[in-house]
Amino acid sequence: MKMKTNNNPYFELELTFNDVKTAETIYNSVYVEHCDSQIRSKCDMEIKDNVIKICGSAEEVSILKASVYSYIRWIKIAENIYEIINKR
Repeated sequence: MKMKTNNNPYFELELTFNDVKTAETIYNSVYVEHCDSQIRSKCDMEIKDNVIKICGSAEEVSILKASVYSYIRWIKIAENIYEIINKR
């Protein structure tokens, strides 16, 4: 994971899931959106075991806030779909 190297606002998210399979499923679901979202903010995303780490920065706080909200929304949607599928 890249370290903060400038004075831009940044965020770090670390999400721990109950198991590796869940983390991998969520990671793979969000990764597609992650790759397409690197326009005004720059983020790194990695997975290790059952933990997903996301670090991002942007030149403006408002852009950074939108990026954080996007990741939270994508993760929540992926979790909801994963839960619905696994209840069947």
